[in-house]
Amino acid sequence: MGLATVRATIAPTVRFVGFWTAVVLPFVYIPLLFAGLDGATMNAFVALLVAHVVSLLVGREYGQ
Repeated sequence: MGLATVRATIAPTVRFVGFWTAVVLPFVYIPLLFAGLDGATMNAFVALLVAHVVSLLVGREYGQ
C-alpha cells in the first residue's frame, strides 16, 4: 500500500471531519461568551478559535 493510496483513502475522511467541525464549533462560542472572557474562559476561547481556523483550512475542499 503506497502513500498515494493511503492519502486517497484518508483525505476525504479528514476533510469531512474538518468541514463538520467548522460547522459545529460556532455553537460552542455561545456558552463561553455568556460565561465571560476572563482567565480560563479566555484561554478556552482562544483555543477554540485556533481549532476553528484549523478545521476551516482542513475542511475547505470538502464536497467539491
